[in-house]
Amino acid sequence: MAFVRKKGKSYYLVHNVREDGHVRQVHLACLGNRPRVSDEVLAQVKQAHPSLQIDWEAVRARAAATFVSPFADPEGATMLLRSMRTLQEDLEELNLGLLRSRIVDKSGAEAAERQVQELLRTMETLRGQLEAKLKHQPVSQPLHSETPRQSLGD
Repeated sequence: MAFVRKKGKSYYLVHNVREDGHVRQVHLACLGNRPRVSDEVLAQVKQAHPSLQIDWEAVRARAAATFVSPFADPEGATMLLRSMRTLQEDLEELNLGLLRSRIVDKSGAEAAERQVQELLRTMETLRGQLEAKLKHQPVSQPLHSETPRQSLGD
């Protein structure tokens, strides 16, 4: 049975295996600070452990049910801000022409086109998510409820 386990601040996908009458946990994947079992994680686990029979829908459902948003506290927002700054720096350095030529050299033109197109699609998705969040900003609330003071001359 595969499940998501939290250790420290990170989540891991693990699987129980019975060997010689004892249960041993096999580490399948590190999920980072969010227990998301993405399609990429699923593909990596299937490739690394092809003999395991895992009910992926159940694993994803259990992970989602126990997930607490990291943005429920200030530390989560700080982590997101750091990640966004790193992404911004990475995007500034991104040169698609150079990337394409390096992939062509290593894997061929078809692989280069596939990877660059996937990168562009993902960037478009990110743009859409950013625009949606920027459009629906919450209205600022005062930090404390204080009534305005009247001037002494009134």
